[in-house]
Amino acid sequence: MTRHFWVLVHRYVGLTIAFFLIVAGLTGSILAFYDEIDDWLNPHSSRSHTRVAIPAGQPLLEPFDLCERALKQVPQARINLMFLRPQPGEAYEVFLEPRIDPATGQPYPLTFSGIKLNPYTGVEIERIPVAPAQEIYFPLTRKNILRFVYALHYQLAIGETGGLVFGIVALVWTVDSLVGFYLTLPKRRRKPYSTNVNVSARHSGNPCRNDDFLKQTAFKQNSFFQRWKPAWLVKWSASVLRINFDLHRAGGLWVWPMLIVFAWSSVMLNLPQIYNPVMVYFFEYPSEKEPFSDLPKPQPDPPIDFRGAYAIGQRLMAEQARLKGFTVSYKQPYSMMSYDGAKGVFNYFVSSNLDISSKRPETALTFDANTGKFIGIWPLPSGEYSGVTVGSWFLALHFAWIWGLPYKIFVCFMGLVVAMLSVTGVYIWWKKRRAAQTKLNKSTSAKIIYGRNN
Repeated sequence: MTRHFWVLVHRYVGLTIAFFLIVAGLTGSILAFYDEIDDWLNPHSSRSHTRVAIPAGQPLLEPFDLCERALKQVPQARINLMFLRPQPGEAYEVFLEPRIDPATGQPYPLTFSGIKLNPYTGVEIERIPVAPAQEIYFPLTRKNILRFVYALHYQLAIGETGGLVFGIVALVWTVDSLVGFYLTLPKRRRKPYSTNVNVSARHSGNPCRNDDFLKQTAFKQNSFFQRWKPAWLVKWSASVLRINFDLHRAGGLWVWPMLIVFAWSSVMLNLPQIYNPVMVYFFEYPSEKEPFSDLPKPQPDPPIDFRGAYAIGQRLMAEQARLKGFTVSYKQPYSMMSYDGAKGVFNYFVSSNLDISSKRPETALTFDANTGKFIGIWPLPSGEYSGVTVGSWFLALHFAWIWGLPYKIFVCFMGLVVAMLSVTGVYIWWKKRRAAQTKLNKSTSAKIIYGRNN
């Protein structure tokens, strides 16, 4: 396939996905600062913060006590997920699931999915409403505008269909980014440049001729990187079309590795049925094991309470840390425990030195909720299996979960770059198409005039 073929592929594939990439890029720039913007719009109660006054000399209540107080207020609910580290000055969130009403055999109707408690007193602050299956975003308010932006970024705000569309777009974008990189490379010369340079000088019989200098000059001019250099530069003094072309080419080159990261990680998030087989082919993953089988009869309430399960989880995690050589970070605020009543197991999540993300615990293990027996540790987030490590990095880079404010600024910038590449690509196509039409019209007019004169 010729270079011209790939030019056409890049052009028309880019035109097809341009709208989606503009939406994803612009919304992604905003979402890089989701929490900061949300805190500004909703200073008292945002997604990540619900502020409470810190009473002098009063300690934080233990999470187990807070959850018990929540269940006293909502006895028709149960708790299957517990955050283990209440934070100073922050409301403590308790997520609830309805119990089964013995009179009807159906879950109790709950109009909320959780409550927020004062971590010092256990007093209820507010209730978290149940998220609708398909959220209605209009009219937009301070509370929902960022959720709308996120839905646009992830699903075009049209649900699962939009997510599938974005997954396909991400896959096409990944391939198109590879094609675009290839097109920036200089064209291959059929013959060495030195055989075509100063031929007359070599055979002129001039005694002053310096063949060594000619060869050295020809080699420098023929250098691959010398010919590739213009692709990395923007000629600001040129025409508007040339500036747009240079921005499109050089802009894509300078950030090309991150374009691949964002494109392929989007496939991971929206199209795992494509991502997983490809990654398994190229990277190492743990061998597939039989999933935990469900119990013959579910256990809605764990035989071991959360307080006892926490002690077991800490002991088992310490053992695994010694065996596998990692360190548990107890200073991180993110640590939690979940209970799966269908399988009768606890899952214990902590932050460790192997975690890539600084925003969530990624090191986890599972143990039996009846006996406390260790069942297994989850694949470590890094350093164990290359495929899992790469996936952890993809998530952290995509969601700006690492490196603090500088990387968030970079992700915001990258979103603008993605939009810019799409806009400049459309502009280049439009200008070339208009020039071709003008040329065609002139040619047609000339033929008509020539025909009339003859």
